[in-house]
Amino acid sequence: MEQTIPRPRSARSARARTPDTRGSSLPRVAIVGSGATAIYALKQLLTSPQPLEIYLFEREREIGTGMPYREGENLPQMLSNIGSREVPPVVETLEDFLRSCDAPTLREFGVSGDDIGPETFYPRLLLGRYFVAQLAALTAQGRGKGHAVEIRSRHAVIDVIPSTDGAVVRFETPHAAGQTSFDHVVLATGHKWSEKTDPSGVVLHAPWPAERLRRFSDCSVGILGGSLTAIDAAVALASFHGHFDETDGTRWIPNSKDSAFRMAMLSRRGLLPDADWYYPLPLPGLPTFNRAGLDLLVTRTSGQTGLLEACQKKLGEDLRLLDPTYAGRARPESVEGYAERHFADRLKQGGWDAARTGLAAATRAREARHTDPWRMALLAAHLTYESLLPHFSAEDRRQFDSELRPVFADVYASVPHRSIRRMLALNDAGVLELHGLGQDYAIAPAGHGVQVSGKSGVMEFDHLVDARGQTAASLADLSFPTLSQGGHFDPETLRVTHEMCRGSTITCAAVPVLLRHNPFVQGLENVEELGRRAADTVLASMTPAKAAQEDRGDRR
Repeated sequence: MEQTIPRPRSARSARARTPDTRGSSLPRVAIVGSGATAIYALKQLLTSPQPLEIYLFEREREIGTGMPYREGENLPQMLSNIGSREVPPVVETLEDFLRSCDAPTLREFGVSGDDIGPETFYPRLLLGRYFVAQLAALTAQGRGKGHAVEIRSRHAVIDVIPSTDGAVVRFETPHAAGQTSFDHVVLATGHKWSEKTDPSGVVLHAPWPAERLRRFSDCSVGILGGSLTAIDAAVALASFHGHFDETDGTRWIPNSKDSAFRMAMLSRRGLLPDADWYYPLPLPGLPTFNRAGLDLLVTRTSGQTGLLEACQKKLGEDLRLLDPTYAGRARPESVEGYAERHFADRLKQGGWDAARTGLAAATRAREARHTDPWRMALLAAHLTYESLLPHFSAEDRRQFDSELRPVFADVYASVPHRSIRRMLALNDAGVLELHGLGQDYAIAPAGHGVQVSGKSGVMEFDHLVDARGQTAASLADLSFPTLSQGGHFDPETLRVTHEMCRGSTITCAAVPVLLRHNPFVQGLENVEELGRRAADTVLASMTPAKAAQEDRGDRR
């Protein structure tokens, strides 16, 4: 039976009100946020044989989408860079969900039934509809199992206060303020974008909400960054000044031939991301570079500078065995200078030529179901390195971020072929440039605009958009005053302790906070694991004895 994809719920259907705790004797859990992390945490919480009372607090009117997939934040033209098969299922897989949708709904997003497949990339807004529907289905499932699940949109949590037996959640709605007590709190707030001011005084505009970029008309815009975030900003700006014709190839057609609109993507290397390439799932393991093969080394040298170098030598040996051509060119066994050697061929070609040849090669490889061995090896290696990060010294972590992180990001953050074709079309139309700034560049005011000086020279723009990706945050950046003063986050356990309550039952699964400790935490596969870990932490802290002996109706 076909279904229409539900639209995100609004405050009209999830009225703002204080949770009613009278007479409740169930363990009570608050989840702050309702995006993907919160949904995967809720899914795991609902596996509890002990019925729970769970509240999801969402600042925005829409629930279930999170910023990356929310209407108003994104435009229909913006694409996600994760294929169907990589989206961890909630109640059903993304592919199954889309096949159950009616044709008019799919056409709303420019998708036909023939487009649906395990490796298809969809608009961000379509993924948002998926998560909205999954949250609704998950809520119904939970209630059917005896759990009490309540969702509160337009409830902005303004503080989380630890107590001896849980935590107090304070919130504001458009009409009132309130607070209530919970046994456990999961912080699942996600991406946060806002305008910033460079030390030079230049305003760095946020790429989201995308609609705000409409105000930059008939002018020149510099876009800091070269990842999918920068591509999203470029697509949004291009959509306000023209449209993409993708009926026969890809062309960008301006609204006006006399427009002064121009833009440039400004990144350290001046390269576009790689076009998405084919790879099999599950990934084949590496001969020696895996946790089992590295455990003895890690045990002996954890925390000592030099562990990274020893690990990278192991990876280099595997790469020489699996792909001697790449290993001979990039010399991965040596940490110093690895990033530049990895990108050297594309840098020599130049950004646009490298993008065209890379897209052509990725297209051929997909048709042949072929993957360069070094790509699969690095994709598998980044998962191992993710588990090794806590064992690195400060110097090893600095080297990792400088030399290895850009290489791994290049491999796992590839983008849809359609996105590359659009960037090439914008360049063909003469409205998009690519410039490499190098490691050291400067931003300064220039009259009513801004000047950017770097490896490619001096450039001037009317406006500058900061699309360099989500900024890592601290616990204090979550804007919960009590946790900001005296709170401590343990990235290993995800627990938040506080000087006023050492036995805290607060768990932090906020992606920006985790980014300070794990640069690979973004992406739905990692978000699913993060939500599950947070929920498991909550479930592990519950005991039948505690649930039976506490009468929360009297206590609250």
